[in-house]
Amino acid sequence: MTLTNLPYDTLVRRLARERNARLEAENLLEKKSLELYEKNQDLAASLVMFDKESTLLSAVFNARSSGLVLTDNALRIVRLNLSASTLLDVPQKPELAAPLTTFLGGSEETSAWINARSGPHARFDDSTAEGEVTRPDGEKLPVRISCTEIGHDGLLLWILVDIRQHLLVEAEKELLERSLNQAQKMEALGTLASGVAHEINTPIQYVGDNVKFFQEFYDGIVGLLKAYEPLKEAVIEKGILADLTAAISEQYEEGDIEFILEEAPVAIEQSLHGLQQVASIVSAIREFSHPGDAELQAVDINSIIETTVSVSRNSWKHVAELEQDIDEDLPEIIGQPGDLHQVLLNLIGNAADAIEESSPSAGGQIRIGTRKAGKWVEVSISDNGMGIDEATRERIFDPFFTTKAPGKGTGQGLAIVYKIVHVKHGGQVMVDSTPGEGTTFRLRFPRAQQTDH
Repeated sequence: MTLTNLPYDTLVRRLARERNARLEAENLLEKKSLELYEKNQDLAASLVMFDKESTLLSAVFNARSSGLVLTDNALRIVRLNLSASTLLDVPQKPELAAPLTTFLGGSEETSAWINARSGPHARFDDSTAEGEVTRPDGEKLPVRISCTEIGHDGLLLWILVDIRQHLLVEAEKELLERSLNQAQKMEALGTLASGVAHEINTPIQYVGDNVKFFQEFYDGIVGLLKAYEPLKEAVIEKGILADLTAAISEQYEEGDIEFILEEAPVAIEQSLHGLQQVASIVSAIREFSHPGDAELQAVDINSIIETTVSVSRNSWKHVAELEQDIDEDLPEIIGQPGDLHQVLLNLIGNAADAIEESSPSAGGQIRIGTRKAGKWVEVSISDNGMGIDEATRERIFDPFFTTKAPGKGTGQGLAIVYKIVHVKHGGQVMVDSTPGEGTTFRLRFPRAQQTDH
C-alpha cells in the first residue's frame, strides 16, 4: 500500500511520529555534540596542563646541579640532564650518547656495584659508591654514584655528583688538622725547650770557661816542664842530688808525662769542640722556642729569595746548579724578613746536602719558584737529591729528628721552618718527595692584600 492510499489520519500520526523521532535525534545529536565539545575542552586543558607539567619537570630535571641519567636496565642512556651532559661531555641527545658504562667506572668494587644494578636480576638499595667518570678526551673526574628504579618500563635513574670540590675540602681539612696537631706539638715542645735551654746554658758556660782555663793553665805547666829539663840534665851531669833526681824521674815515668803532653792538647780541643756543639744545640733550642720577636710587615718574597740565594752561594755552588722561576707580578706577603731568610737558608742548605749525599748522575739541580695560588703566595724549593721515604717524611718537622751524620745537624732546622711559616706567619708547609728522585718543599703565605692582580 502506498502512502497515497493511506487514510489521512494515519498519515498525520505517522508524520507526527517521524517529526518526534527527528526532534529526539536532533536533541540527542545536540547533547552528544555538547558532550564531545566539553570533552575536547577538557582534553585541551589536560594537554595544556600536561605541557606545563612536562616543561616544569624538564626544567627541574635540567636545573639539578647533580648529573641525572635515565637508562634502561641494560644501561643504555635514554635521557640525561644538562649537568650530566656537561659532566660526561656528551650531547643531551640519547641517540648520540654511548652506554653509561662507557663513561662510568672506577675500582673493581665500584664496577661490581654498577653491574649489580643492570640486567634482569638487578638489585637496588640505598647505598652509594665512589667512582670516576672518564670523558671522551680521557680526563677522569671523581663522582659519587647512586641509582634507583623509576618504577615503569624498566628505567633506572642514576645520580652522579661531582666530588672534586668535596675532595679538595677534605684534603684541606686533613692538612689543617695535621697542621693543628703539629702546631700543638710545637707549642708544647717549645715551652719545654725554652726551659731546658735555660737550665743547660749556665752549666755549659762554666764548664766551657773551666776547660779554657785548664787549656791556659796547661800551657803554663808545659812551659815549666820544658824549663825543668835542662836543670835536670845539669844536675845529673854534675852527679849531685842523685836521690832526688831519681825520685823525680821515677815519678815522671809513672805519671806517663810524655803521653799526657802528647794527648792532653787533643783532649782539650775535643772537649772545647764538644762544648761548642752543645752550645750550638742550646742556641738552636732557644731559637726554636723564640724564632724572632720583630713585628710582621709587608714583604717582597722575591727580594728575600734573591738575597738568600746570594748569601747561601757557598753552600750549593760546588754541588748544584740553581735555577729560579720567579713570578715578577707576585703580591707582597705579611712576614718578618729575618725569619724568612732563615727558612730559605735552611731549605736551600738541606737541598744542597741531599744532592751532595746522592751525587745524581745528571748533576745537582736546585729550583726555586714563586707563584700566586688563590689567596696564597707559594714558594717552592726543589732538588734532585736522594729524596725522603714516607716513614721519614712523617717525622721531618719533629724537633731533634735528623737523618744527617752525627755532628752535621741538630734536627732543629725543619722544626724551626715549620714554626716560622705555620705558627708565626699563618702559612702552610707541604712536602712532596720520591726516594731516589728528589724533594719539593712548598711554602704558602697569606697575601698582604687579598685581591687578584
